[in-house]
Amino acid sequence: MIVPQCLRWGKGRVTLLGDASHPTLPFMAQGAAMAIEDAAVLAGCLSGRKDIPMALARYEDLRRDRTAGIQRGSRRNATVFHLSGVKAWLRNRALKTAGNRTMDSLFSYNALEVSGS
Repeated sequence: MIVPQCLRWGKGRVTLLGDASHPTLPFMAQGAAMAIEDAAVLAGCLSGRKDIPMALARYEDLRRDRTAGIQRGSRRNATVFHLSGVKAWLRNRALKTAGNRTMDSLFSYNALEVSGS
């Protein structure tokens, strides 16, 4: 994905991580987890690399889709968690049926494997 420079997380030898680069609503409780994942991927991207700007751009490219998905999920949950009446009842029935399967992709991510280090 080509991202306009004004939307990039960093420039040159400087980058951001965590909520500074991808602020997330609290409705998935993943803000701190995303920062920790960022740090692990960033460390892998920088490990043994001499071209720091390229390593930082790679870190962002590796993290952009995952963090955007968490942001979308948090916004969706903000709506779903605040339903009332019949919609809330239907939500509760659906959640009982789905169980924990809906979170599998969230918890199966391994940040230490992403950068290939």
